[in-house]
Amino acid sequence: MQMPRCWRVFSRHAGARFEIATEVARARELLDVMDVQQQERMQQLGSRFVLNDEAYAAFYREVARQGVAEGYAVISALVCDEGIVATTLGVRYGATYYLLRIGHAGKPWANCSPGLLVTERTMAALHAQGVRRFDLSIGNHDYKRRFGAEPVPLTDVSIALSWRGLPYVLRDHAAQGLRRHPRLAAFVAHAMGKGAR
Repeated sequence: MQMPRCWRVFSRHAGARFEIATEVARARELLDVMDVQQQERMQQLGSRFVLNDEAYAAFYREVARQGVAEGYAVISALVCDEGIVATTLGVRYGATYYLLRIGHAGKPWANCSPGLLVTERTMAALHAQGVRRFDLSIGNHDYKRRFGAEPVPLTDVSIALSWRGLPYVLRDHAAQGLRRHPRLAAFVAHAMGKGAR
């Protein structure tokens, strides 16, 4: 019920529209904006943001380049004359869509819930194309419940394929154990100089 109202509010802006990038150049423009929007959001939350670091940015640009051309990358946006208000990046595999990233322009646009709205518009467009399963990625966020999402248990698996991989497997198992004990994890992070950023 909230989404039609959000769309009406957003539609009051000149040139308001929803789009899915069909050309690689446009997909890259949207990713550039997404990087900026997500970095600003993470700074507001006091969290470190790495997805626009060189290696990650190159990975997402390659997903856009190949995926838009082959039809599996879905990069969508809410756009108006004032600029790009919200963006999503996901991948489509058959009748399933996996949402990977969302960015939005923040508080000035809060009255139209741009992150929710761009996600809803993307899901509606893909549903019209036959997509029936939507994976909203990790995290137990309230907005996912608004879409009717159901949690699916996940697990981490590390397997050493040679003796050189054994230290990495041991590190991963230790990290998993620490996640079950938040106080101990905080103590270890502090001792290693990796406290809150």
